[in-house]
Amino acid sequence: MAKAKRFSSEYTMLSILEYLCLYSTNTPVSKYHIMTKINAIRQQRPDRISDILNGLEENGYIKSIIDDFLFFVRTMNNEE
Repeated sequence: MAKAKRFSSEYTMLSILEYLCLYSTNTPVSKYHIMTKINAIRQQRPDRISDILNGLEENGYIKSIIDDFLFFVRTMNNEE
């Protein structure tokens, strides 16, 4: 049986940031969308992606927006 290809957490983080910078500068993106639509990280475990998103928020790279049961993220601008 072939071993599943796994990427480093740095690669996953950069893939998330690249996607957010390219496609969600003005519109928030849901965490589900990030986990399922970014081809480069689709095989990563959801808890690992959540941990990376939490780290990015703690360091000020993204901002989370919680609306009822939905969780969205967007990139941070220097003006905000």
